[in-house]
Amino acid sequence: MGKVKSTSVKLLTAILLMTAGQAAAQMYDKPKEPTFDYMTINISTGNPTLFWTPPSPDPQYPNPEGYIIYKHFVDILGNDFYEAIDTVDSSTFSYVDLTSNGNLERLFYRIASKGPTEPSRQTAEHGQIWLTSSYDSCNAKIDLTWMHYAGWRNIDINQNLKLYMSHNPDPSTFELIAEIDKYNSVYSITKVGENLDYYFYMTSGRIDKPFTTFSNLHHIHTKMAKHPDYMTIDSVISVANGNAVYYSIDPTTEIRRFKVIRWEQPDTNKSIFSAKVIEEFTDPAKNTTTDSTDSWAARTRKFYYKVDAYNGCSDAVKVTNLCNTIIPHVKPSGKKVLLSWDTLMVDTYRQPDRINDWVEYTVYRRAYTSSSDLNGPGELSVAAQGLTEPSFEDDLSAFQGHDPLYTITFKYYVEAIERSTYSTFCRSREIATEILPGATLPTAIDPTDPTSINGHPRNIFQPVISFDASYNLTIYDRWGGVVYHGNQGWDGRNSSGEFVKEGTYIYRLEINTSNAGKVVKNGSVSVVFPKH
Repeated sequence: MGKVKSTSVKLLTAILLMTAGQAAAQMYDKPKEPTFDYMTINISTGNPTLFWTPPSPDPQYPNPEGYIIYKHFVDILGNDFYEAIDTVDSSTFSYVDLTSNGNLERLFYRIASKGPTEPSRQTAEHGQIWLTSSYDSCNAKIDLTWMHYAGWRNIDINQNLKLYMSHNPDPSTFELIAEIDKYNSVYSITKVGENLDYYFYMTSGRIDKPFTTFSNLHHIHTKMAKHPDYMTIDSVISVANGNAVYYSIDPTTEIRRFKVIRWEQPDTNKSIFSAKVIEEFTDPAKNTTTDSTDSWAARTRKFYYKVDAYNGCSDAVKVTNLCNTIIPHVKPSGKKVLLSWDTLMVDTYRQPDRINDWVEYTVYRRAYTSSSDLNGPGELSVAAQGLTEPSFEDDLSAFQGHDPLYTITFKYYVEAIERSTYSTFCRSREIATEILPGATLPTAIDPTDPTSINGHPRNIFQPVISFDASYNLTIYDRWGGVVYHGNQGWDGRNSSGEFVKEGTYIYRLEINTSNAGKVVKNGSVSVVFPKH
């Protein structure tokens, strides 16, 4: 009896042990989750690729029947959640999400093992490196910032992140430009060009495993208002109340801030104290500005003009050539007028392509008779053209005959034009001069000396008049008595035909014109008789 009982106890114990073993061999209905190794972005397509390792076999857990991919979403109310987007079989350990673009948004994923009845718990989330930037146009700089890879411990990451750059999205064109400490999240690219495309991506790797993850492909265009391809001062024309400045600006420019600036010297360092903003405007189609400030000074002082284009950082991004006014000067002498004027500057400093340009000048003359309206057009003619030097002597003898020359007022102005590459033009204001009969007389005579000097007899006191004209000459002694009066030269004799005594005598010379009245000249002459 005791033996039967002992056998039963052993049998029951064996059954219990077998049942307990079976229970211990499969205690869970859910499989273990996989190890989410990393995700990366295909920079060409933006599609993310996920990589994982299956859970290690464990008799307490069912083997995965596949894997479930979960993606992070945010609804319109701002609530975020993970939702399954796909399932793969148990022999697949990577997944490409063809419906998502990691170049457009930062993506986060989780993975779970598919079980017989329900999935495993989800892995920790993994999120890509997310690279962004801002463009500092004023300092020609791109500031890059990024969010580090989510899902790796910092201690497991390589010390440096790698930054690549290109000017187009072709992966074969990228170059490594920097290795950045993993604890940093900002980096600046300096001296960047305007209106260019820049593409960047970053990579990060693991110390302990051969994993490399790519960030999004980030694109930034260094947008800056399009600069003018050209800007020139075309002409400066003197007008009654100042100077009219004409210019041309590339109409396709996106710049919307321009200044017309006046200098008093061509050199920047000297001009900084005299620079004056004449006008500021926004329309590149505008082509003229009239400078009426300091109009009194504009008649005698040379001014230089230019136009600057400014970007949003108040930097001058385009500058025209300098163009100056030209101030004429006249000096009448007899039947001739000597004109001189300021040279027109060829600005090779701001526009080096003008190096072979030269300037030609044309002198215009307006002639007025004594009866002409001096505010009218007068008789306009070209006095000289094709001049390359800033001076000209105008011989007015040709005007003699149809009116006495000395009854005519003349006005002059000068036009200058830059030749070859450009055709910058400048016109001076008009300057007037009157041509009156000029007369020179000797200061002394010797009535007894019949010789001549330069064709002028030493014993005759007579005027040398620059034009054909008649005259009356009166000689007075020191007491005011008339010694001589006539329309010929004086030979030193009185009205009785006798030589006057040595001494100083006063004369009055009246030059008679047909319709311009008298020209009077007074002075003194010495009469000497050398001792033999």
